[in-house]
Amino acid sequence: MMTLWDTSGGQTVMVTAIDAGMDLSVSGRLREMGLDDGHHVFCLRRGPFEGTLVVAIADCVYSLEQKIAQKIQVKLL
Repeated sequence: MMTLWDTSGGQTVMVTAIDAGMDLSVSGRLREMGLDDGHHVFCLRRGPFEGTLVVAIADCVYSLEQKIAQKIQVKLL
């Protein structure tokens, strides 16, 4: 199982699942951002010292903390 946190800069992945145990307000916000099953995510970079993960979804750029990105399952494209 690969999570969004496992991706490297320059990789494109497809979201396959979001952890069902995640707080509903957080998972709802992620879906509003475009992090939903079947959607493509482009990993731009990871901040230094295990910092945030910067991703592009459609024409928007977001920064995700490790604890959130580890709960999003993806498949490498």
